[in-house]
Amino acid sequence: MNCVSSVVSDIEKRAWVHHIPRLMILSNLALLTSTNPQEFLDWMRENFIDASQWVMVPNVIGMGVHADGGRLMTKPYAAGGAYINRMTQYCKGCVYDPKMRVGDTACPFTTLYWDFLDRHRETFAKNHRMGQQLMGLNRLSDLPELRVRAASVLAGLENGSI
Repeated sequence: MNCVSSVVSDIEKRAWVHHIPRLMILSNLALLTSTNPQEFLDWMRENFIDASQWVMVPNVIGMGVHADGGRLMTKPYAAGGAYINRMTQYCKGCVYDPKMRVGDTACPFTTLYWDFLDRHRETFAKNHRMGQQLMGLNRLSDLPELRVRAASVLAGLENGSI
């Protein structure tokens, strides 16, 4: 994943990246993969030179991984590859296609975004700000294939092959 590789490389070089890669790439990936919020917060604190308590907790726990039950943000800041492609330059030259949900070249963010919505469908049904996303989810004809691809992506992230 070009986006994750680029952001992590920048962190290793400078112990810092802009707020957008922190939120759109790192926090989004943590949210979509159900990463333990406290472990992710600890990782952020250890790796960022500007990791102060008053900034990291609300940004990571509230905004980034939506682990405060919606107190800070009324809906999760979750995004798929199409949004990342629209808002950044990371998708240029990446082996994954941000428009695809399933298949070997489907962007992991796109796959995991739709899988995240599916896994939390009941919870999000109560959130009026998630209506449009859930209507999109309801229109997917490839949901069974998407679930298989999501399991494959999660396994690939776990073993380092993605």
